[in-house]
Amino acid sequence: MKFKHKYIRILFLLIALVVSSTVNAQEDLRINSIFKKYGKQKGATMVVMSGKVLKDYDLSKYRSITINYDKAIFNEIQECIEDDKEGAHKIKEVINNGVIVSAYYQLISNESKINKYILFNVDNNYKATLIYMEGGINSDMLIEKLFLK
Repeated sequence: MKFKHKYIRILFLLIALVVSSTVNAQEDLRINSIFKKYGKQKGATMVVMSGKVLKDYDLSKYRSITINYDKAIFNEIQECIEDDKEGAHKIKEVINNGVIVSAYYQLISNESKINKYILFNVDNNYKATLIYMEGGINSDMLIEKLFLK
């Protein structure tokens, strides 16, 4: 009987470790600080989705934030993106006067079946949108589903 309880405890521990690593997959990115710091700030719009909503896109996590122009915030976002894009596959990057105004990166992932993406855009009204996504979808399919549909 003791062996069974010990086995169950080990199983629960392993499940907890897997779940916590999936939940914290974005925690190691600097852009996470932008979502935490400005997500509930007045004038910012943050969207967080997971689960069934993302199933059609083969994504497990989606987080976006749109922020009105503020030089300090924009500089902070730029610094975070510069750090996080290190070693990433640049799918698209538009730099204007030394500032990233539009970008789409696929991050290097330790998990072979999980793809991670950072998208960033500044529109004509100087609103910045930062998006983080992860899931099984490959880059070509993501572009097709998001931009070509």
